[in-house]
Amino acid sequence: MSDDSELLRRYAEARSQDAFAELVQRHLTLVYSTALRQAGGDAHLAQDVTQMVFTDLARKAAALARRPVLAGWLHTSTRFAAAKVVRTERRRQAREEKAHAQEEILRDPDASLDWERVRPVIDDALGELGELDREVVLLRYFEGQPLAAVGVRLAVTESAARSRVDRALDKLRAVLARRGVTSTSAALGVALANQASVAAPAGLAANVTGAAITAAAAGVGGLAGLLIFMSTSKISLGVIGVVALLATGATVYQTAELRRSNSALVAANATQEALRSKLNEFEARAATDARRVLAVEADNVKLLDAVEGLKASHAAQTAETNAPITQNMVDARFKHARELAQSGDSAAALKEYLWCFDVGMPRVSGFSGVRRSYVLGEVAKLGETYPAALAALAERRDAAEKRLLASTNDYDAAADFSAINRYLKEDARTLAVYDQLPPDDTRRRGLGITVYDLLVDAGRYQDAVQVRSYSMMSEVVPICWTGGTGN
Repeated sequence: MSDDSELLRRYAEARSQDAFAELVQRHLTLVYSTALRQAGGDAHLAQDVTQMVFTDLARKAAALARRPVLAGWLHTSTRFAAAKVVRTERRRQAREEKAHAQEEILRDPDASLDWERVRPVIDDALGELGELDREVVLLRYFEGQPLAAVGVRLAVTESAARSRVDRALDKLRAVLARRGVTSTSAALGVALANQASVAAPAGLAANVTGAAITAAAAGVGGLAGLLIFMSTSKISLGVIGVVALLATGATVYQTAELRRSNSALVAANATQEALRSKLNEFEARAATDARRVLAVEADNVKLLDAVEGLKASHAAQTAETNAPITQNMVDARFKHARELAQSGDSAAALKEYLWCFDVGMPRVSGFSGVRRSYVLGEVAKLGETYPAALAALAERRDAAEKRLLASTNDYDAAADFSAINRYLKEDARTLAVYDQLPPDDTRRRGLGITVYDLLVDAGRYQDAVQVRSYSMMSEVVPICWTGGTGN
């Protein structure tokens, strides 16, 4: 069985009249019986209040869809709506209370005496309870739900539901005692079970459902919604009145009654046109949503295809990475890269050069010098006409810098960093990292040798002497990285 929130969502999103009709059928007895108590037993006024409450529910369906149980909200709304109608309809309600509407459903004469004391104050007493306590009392006694159903609505076991009902009944008895109505919890439970809810008149559910949806669709509520309900549900009473007046020959009254009937028909026709317009809007919106769904499904297919392609590419790269690499293989791919560059296929050439730099040469001994000189030189030369090559060098330089600064003994990172900067003509960046390293970092001297000229040009002679002694200044000193474990 769908819960209240699901039914509200179906009505709010798709304007499902079946969903709203089920909500009305499910809670009609609670709302009507509460309205009847608040209206002092006036059945007609209770029907009007019931219509106002369900019209308000239809208008607020989207906001109330987060509530799994509506009983508490409906009870509170019924009290407020009844108070408003009683204030505005006080003249019409200045008649004797129709106590026989309650007396017809009495089962026990003793309970009747208790109920006469409870009935005037029961709704205010329920309003003083906490929300959960009020919910369980309303579900159990006012909607007549069995304990198993109460447990399902509250997402608890039947035993837990019984305990919650008992505790809530004790609290209600205490509230009534402060109002001068004393009894045991058991007696109060019997009285509520026998007297609390009054069956709604036949046909009221259909009238309430239709008028509530009409008023909500037209964007009206409150007394305006009540007028719509009265124009549709009470037209039969007008017809009966016309027949009676014809019998008595009251022509003037007959004419006025016919005019009111015609006005009701005109209003009904206008409402029907408004509903037809709304239906057309909903159908157009549904068609638009369907097109969007188809577009999303097409995008999903493309996305799945792309994912499969990435998986295949990753599998191929993994197989290539795990395959054994030999010196001949590296030589062949480096030679192939140069051929591609000479033929003008820069993208393919860059891919081969980067494989040699990133994968092939680091895994075969003896390629460190070639890797940081010839390979980088070829990539830099390629970058003169193909900017993506320089971007690839910058990306690897940045990665080497992060590795260098994150450790104290990564000599390969320092060598890659300074070598790439040399081919990018960004030795100043090497000098900046040289200044960041502590004096006792053994990689500092290697970086200093690569920027020796910058140190001299900047007048930093002491640093220049530290990286290259006086005896070495007249010699060509190769860049040497001691202490490294890589290439």
